[in-house]
Amino acid sequence: MQRLGGNNSIRADQDRELEVPGPTRPPRILVVEDDVTIQTLVTALLSVRGLECDLAGTVEEARNLMARSIYDILLVDVNLPDGSGLSVVEEQRGNPLVIVMTGSNDIQTAVQAIRDGAIDFITKPFAVGHFLQRLDKAMEDWRSRESLMGYARSLEKLVQIKGEELSATSRRIDEVYDETVAALGAALNLKDHETADHCRRVSANCATLGAALSLSEFDLKNLTWGAYLHDVGKIGIPEHLLLKKGALTPEERRIMERHPAMGYAMIGNIDFLRFARDIVLCHHERFDGSGYPRGLRGDRIPLEARIFAIVDTLDAMTSERPYRAALPFSAAREEIRSRAGSRFDPEIVDAFLAVTESAWQIQASLTVKT
Repeated sequence: MQRLGGNNSIRADQDRELEVPGPTRPPRILVVEDDVTIQTLVTALLSVRGLECDLAGTVEEARNLMARSIYDILLVDVNLPDGSGLSVVEEQRGNPLVIVMTGSNDIQTAVQAIRDGAIDFITKPFAVGHFLQRLDKAMEDWRSRESLMGYARSLEKLVQIKGEELSATSRRIDEVYDETVAALGAALNLKDHETADHCRRVSANCATLGAALSLSEFDLKNLTWGAYLHDVGKIGIPEHLLLKKGALTPEERRIMERHPAMGYAMIGNIDFLRFARDIVLCHHERFDGSGYPRGLRGDRIPLEARIFAIVDTLDAMTSERPYRAALPFSAAREEIRSRAGSRFDPEIVDAFLAVTESAWQIQASLTVKT
């Protein structure tokens, strides 16, 4: 097992060394040479180094062998009975190391082959020592290349492992965040028992409408968190006001209308919710500026809050109330359509109207079907 980098290893991170295997097999060698005497000599010299080879005496034979195998090293004669041996080099898969074997009268062709990517050339007839020297250099180049390829594979595997570790960590963080949001919602549910189901529905429906508007995954996550926590400020509202059946007095209404700012303050120091706070603060703003707490108008209202306003109205109208039965989806749809440009952003209304009824989560057991 070989280790690359530093002295003998690469520190991929503080806890893991990147282990890089060396070659686990000998190179696959093809000798393209028509002279039987040269074939025999080259085969014998390769065996001295413990290597084997395939033999081809023509371009056609070489092509047939190359169609079945990918070679690491090619020893190629320039002049063959049916063409130049160099013609097969461009056809070989796997980018082999090429050594050109040529007669002394064809040096210029060999030099050009070097320029085209061959690593070396040997003139024939050649001395045994000269051939082995060139062979050893080619083997060194091959081992280095194999090690680099092994390093690349090991690095790719390490990146995959680290990516999986990060994904698992990220999933766990998201789970903790979701649990935190659920815990905050549960605290409100202790005061207002109808809130939990409402929050789940508007959160899911915000995701549906956000997806229809092509929001990113990041924005959808923050949209659903903000929708789930939109009324979290009601934790600070007296319970007798939350549970009051009749209309609120003007003073009680002023107290109730503090809950967006109270909720915003409650989650203001929770870092992962910083992109979800806009819904909490602005979910009662209206497109025409008649909402509260700041009377924002048009696109000055955060997009997430404009999305939520439609979803909240849908849920309110299709849910059972002490003072009325749940209304059918068609009635809620028409109400939302009719308020486009006044209470709701007309572009988001158009997106809402394009979504089929079956996509929405509605208090189905209590909703009048149309």
